[in-house]
Amino acid sequence: MKKIALLVDRVLLTLLGVSTGAVKIAQMEQEMLIFREAGFPDALTVAFGVLQLLAALLLIHPRTVRLGAGILIPTFLLATGVLFVNGMVAFGVFSLLFIAMAAVQVAFPPDRAPTSRDA
Repeated sequence: MKKIALLVDRVLLTLLGVSTGAVKIAQMEQEMLIFREAGFPDALTVAFGVLQLLAALLLIHPRTVRLGAGILIPTFLLATGVLFVNGMVAFGVFSLLFIAMAAVQVAFPPDRAPTSRDA
């Protein structure tokens, strides 16, 4: 059951990382505006999106899950800060969940998933 929960977390985290990176790479206006208002130039926001997308892709292979999740944590922290700076408190609080999801993958990557002995 724990392995299934970890896999679901990993799949959702991968989709989340791809989507958050993609909206920055595509320069979707609302996303760019939020980062612009927090003082980020557009080029930096796009580069940030590329980093998120690449980190999310690292979650696909079991050997690179910890690295990908470890990269996503600071990107999600920064994005959460941007939400708070823009007064989007509810979204900011909700996005703390994304950080927790990534932390779970760092703590329990596929090669170190908990077993029945860990329960």
